[in-house]
Amino acid sequence: MRELTIDSRRISDTDPAYLVAEIGHNHGGELPKAIQMVEDAIASGADAVKFQTRVPREVYAPGTVPGAYDFKSDNPQWMARSYGRHREALEFDEGEWRELFAVCDAKQITAFSTPFDHTSADLLARLNVPAFKIASGDATNTPLIRHIASFGKPMILSTGGCAIEDVDRIVNIVEPTGTPFALLQCSCIYPAPNDSLNLRVIEDYRQRYPKTVTGLSTHSPGWIPTVAAFALGGRIFEHHFTHDRGWKGTDNQFSLEPADMLALRQAIDTVLPALGSREKTRDEREESYTLERQKALYWRRDVKAGETVLADDLIALCPNPGAVQAVQPYELENLVGLEVRRAVSEGEVVSRKQVEV
Repeated sequence: MRELTIDSRRISDTDPAYLVAEIGHNHGGELPKAIQMVEDAIASGADAVKFQTRVPREVYAPGTVPGAYDFKSDNPQWMARSYGRHREALEFDEGEWRELFAVCDAKQITAFSTPFDHTSADLLARLNVPAFKIASGDATNTPLIRHIASFGKPMILSTGGCAIEDVDRIVNIVEPTGTPFALLQCSCIYPAPNDSLNLRVIEDYRQRYPKTVTGLSTHSPGWIPTVAAFALGGRIFEHHFTHDRGWKGTDNQFSLEPADMLALRQAIDTVLPALGSREKTRDEREESYTLERQKALYWRRDVKAGETVLADDLIALCPNPGAVQAVQPYELENLVGLEVRRAVSEGEVVSRKQVEV
């Protein structure tokens, strides 16, 4: 069966969507802001909050090219001109992490993080987080994936920027360990335009990995595509989340604010029962409405007993008394040429007892 359990919460095709508020570093390195966003996430119906954990010197190479530790920019959203120092300013120490996770535990919301290096992964393991997230940038970092899989905790892996061969590699590494995991479709564009989301990849993942829960990690400033992803079979959804898009930070501007997250929660919870079953049957609640609107065969004229039924003798009209009492329009051709057993009147509903069978 396709399912995953995180912190006692089951995630499957028949359960509500698992909604992760990706706070990341939107707190700007300020613990009170992080706690405020945790409270917002709870009020917005999120199932979990997620953060990011880095030792920047173990993540970013020395040098001045974009993405390196010493790359400099006048980006007003950065905490420092140097990218590495900007990242350093966003990090909590172990004591702050303990305090933050304790707040989440007290408020009864699941909390975990994305480690970007082995040291951060070990820190989170010491803090006994209930799950680990692998960022798209580490989807090909098999040493880190193996290390985190060794903890045996559920893993959620984003696959932005990956080819299907990369995704197969992830599955082939994690699946044999027995560590439960999920795969999220993702676009590594910040913010992600709708035409980059490729939500139908979720359908491919479901077919290709039939035991694996799938979903969407998105950097989209809107939530409507997430509802479509849920309808396609995704069940875990990670949205960047903030208290205020005006707060300083590189991700705040395309993050969902509380009202947006709440609207998403309400939308996907509405869609779940609406998806229903693949089996096409008549719902018993449809019965009266259906018979009122569907047609049955009626006699168009008076017909004497012993006469042969002609096509022009019959007409399809509403309402339909039901299959037991009436003959259905799709049966008209079967009646033509039969003998009428007893006299019938114009406007009378056609029944099987009236004609030779």
